[in-house]
Formats: sequence, structure tokens, C-alpha cells
Amino acid sequence: MNINIREVLGGKEEKKGRWLAEAVEEERKAEKEAGKAENAGNDESPSEAEVQNPEPDVLETETSDQDDTEEPADPADEGSVVMEEVDESDEIAETDDVAETETPAETEGSAETYDQPEEQDTSEIGDCAELDDEAEESAEIEGGKAEPADNAEKNEEKKIAAFGKKYGWITGIAASFIVLLAVTFAYTSLVPREVHATINGKEYSTVTKEYTIDGFLEGENIEYCEEDYISKPVSTYIYDGISFDLKHATDFKVTADGKTKKYKTLERNVGDALKDCGVKVGDKDIVTPAVDTSMGDDMEIVVQRVTTKQVKVEEKVPFETVEKEDSSLNEGSSKVVTEGVEGLDEVTYEITYIDGVESSRKEIARTSITAAVDEVVAKGTRINFNGKSYSRKLVVKAYAYTGGGRTAMGTKARVGEIAVDPSVIPLGSRVYIEGVGYRRAEDTGGNIKGNTIDIYMNSESECLRWGMRYVTVYIE
Repeated sequence: MNINIREVLGGKEEKKGRWLAEAVEEERKAEKEAGKAENAGNDESPSEAEVQNPEPDVLETETSDQDDTEEPADPADEGSVVMEEVDESDEIAETDDVAETETPAETEGSAETYDQPEEQDTSEIGDCAELDDEAEESAEIEGGKAEPADNAEKNEEKKIAAFGKKYGWITGIAASFIVLLAVTFAYTSLVPREVHATINGKEYSTVTKEYTIDGFLEGENIEYCEEDYISKPVSTYIYDGISFDLKHATDFKVTADGKTKKYKTLERNVGDALKDCGVKVGDKDIVTPAVDTSMGDDMEIVVQRVTTKQVKVEEKVPFETVEKEDSSLNEGSSKVVTEGVEGLDEVTYEITYIDGVESSRKEIARTSITAAVDEVVAKGTRINFNGKSYSRKLVVKAYAYTGGGRTAMGTKARVGEIAVDPSVIPLGSRVYIEGVGYRRAEDTGGNIKGNTIDIYMNSESECLRWGMRYVTVYIE
């Protein structure tokens, strides 16, 4: 009785690889040989003539106690596998899934072979990588006997070989990766590597077993922060001979706009450091120390905000006092001739503020609204001396001269006249000289300037005895 495996499996269509189809064919041939050997040992085995001359192309099996076996169709050509039915008694003994033995009548009814399925594409078989264990077990049951142990081992070996053939490259890559990790770990953990570091302009060379620049700096107790400059990322793996630069940022404080803040910078002068930290400095602002000063650790920088503003104000203009001599008034007395009046001006100032406090103001324009009126005061010059009244008195430097001749007024030079500066003592004025007496101003001289007079005397000896003296004169 021939049974189609596809039907027995309940329609399960397991896709098998070409290598699996070949393995199944070899397995079936081994089963056929094993079945022939079993039938030869059976008491009801066919005669020698029947074995030597089997009838080919038998499609039906008679209901005799001995069943002839039919060679299944080639699974590679037909796309399906037909297994040979063995003796009913053996099938019952070896298969737990068969409930009862078919009767000869039933056998005759079912001896007709199933139509061969249409040839299916073998690419479906080639797509499958493994045979489902359940399908294998069902195929063995329907075949009527369990697979021999040696064939099972061979099948397992074939499965293992096929799996290794398909997925062995993954194992090789994984092994290579593990070896690479082991070598890398040994290199980074056990082999010291030389490091060349330039820190704040100074060069250092040392060896380390650290993995990264970050680990190296931590191991060497070299602090750094994100404001510092490092020429390579701190996560860079350290290899033998690696070099990198590290520049520490400078700490400093800035006091501006009423606040004090701390900053860090890599710049080397005050002006660039303020720009780097975003502190704006105006053209008129005062920076202490100056912007071209070199930076130093913990430097304190003060920025004073300088602003200017123009304002217009009205200001009173004070009047001035003008004094005039008045001979009609006695000396020491005065009289206001004209009252003074204040003026009014509009003045424009430019005011400079430092941090909001006025530091200076500069007048840049002035417009008069009302002019000021000067006050005029008359001062008395009349002198009372020895019972007489004089217009004024002066303290002068007095010289002496002689030699005759004519005076500036055309009179004869003589005792009783003096030479004066007409701008001080008008010519023709009668004056009283203390210690000398009355004299008349009639002459002038080239050296007689200002409060100076020259007294005429009769002889040179008198002139020499007089010399030069300061005297007070009263002018009528």
C-alpha cells in the first residue's frame, strides 16, 4: 500500500533545500534494503524465484499474507515522496498512530495508488534550511517503521554539517572579533604608551596605560574644564607617540553695571578677554586696568560706564560794578550813580556721567535773553590836608634835576616847577609835595612815566643829596 507523505502530514508543505532532498533519497534507499533483509528473514517471505524476478510496475497489492514492495517514485523528479508500506503486522507493532489493521477487503479497496501530484518547482525545496522535526517523525511513522539508529546519526551529522556550512562564517567573524578585543585589551591595559603633552606652553613627555586623554589627565592630576583648550577630544584613545596641547583658561572678575561676575578666558589681554566673555565696552567707557594690559590669574577688571548728555538751562547773568573817581566827593566817600540789573542767558551744557553720577559739565553754547546792566559807583577823591581841600593824593617816586632850559609849557626851568607824566598829573596842576612844599606841573621827561615826578633844584649837589625818594603829593 503506497501512502503519500503530503497527505499524511495533513497538507503541511515543508520547503526543503536541495541538499535535504538528496539526503532523504539516500535514506529511502537504505530503508528499502533494510526492508528486503527483513522480508528475507520472515517465514512468509517470497520464493527465490519471486525475489529474482520481481514484477515491475505493480500498482496494486493482493490481500495475501506477504506484501510485495514497490519502489517509490524519485522524489527529486516528482516533487513528492511516496513511502513503501510494510507488512501490516509490522506496521501495527512499530507505529503507535495506526489504530487497527486493514482487512483484505479494505486493502483491495485502498491498494490503488494515489495519483502522482503535479511536478512542483524544486526552488521551494531549496529555500528551506532545515527539516521540521515533527515532519520527520510523521514521515517515519507513515513509512511503517522507525528509522535505524545509524541512519539517524548520519542525518544528525548531515544537519550539523549543513548548518555549519551555512552559518559557519558568522562563528568565524565572532571568533575574530573576540581575538581582536583580547589583543586590544592586552595592548591598552598592559603595554605603556608614550604621550607628548604641551600644557600652557610647556612640553612634557611621559608614559601611561590609560585608555583616553581624559583618563590620562585624571591619572596625572591635571585639572581641566570645558573653557580650556584641548587640541584633541578628551575621548580620543591613546596610542603610542600621541601628542596634544592643553591651555588652561585664566580666571578673572569683572565689575560692571553694579555687578561683579567671575569668568574664564583663553585670551591674553584685558580687551580680548572682555570680548570673549561678552562684556561690551563703549568707546568712552573707562577700563581699569587698560584694555592692552596682559591677563593674569584672578585679575579684577573694573568697567566704568561713561555717558554724555546735552542740556539747556536759563541762567542769570550778574551785573558788574564800575567805579569812577569823583573829585567832588571827599576821599573815602562813594555814591551809586547807576543801579545794576542782572541779565538772563540760555546756556547749553554737555554733561558727562560716570556710572550715572555727573562728573563734569562743559558749556558749548550761550545765547543772551536779557543783557545785564552795569552798576556805576562814584568814589570820592577830594583830600583835606592842612585845612585845604585837594582832588586826590598820590604816592610817587621823586627824582631831582637841574641845568636850566625851557619846560614843556615853554616856561623857564626853575625851582618851583616839576616834570610829571601828564596822564597821571595834568600839566598846569598845582601840587603839594610833603617835605618840599607847593610846586607846579610844567615839564615832562622821557623817563617820567606813571607815578613818577622830577623836582627841579638849583645845583647838582642838591640833586645828589636828594637822590630818589618816595613822597606823597596832593593835587588841587
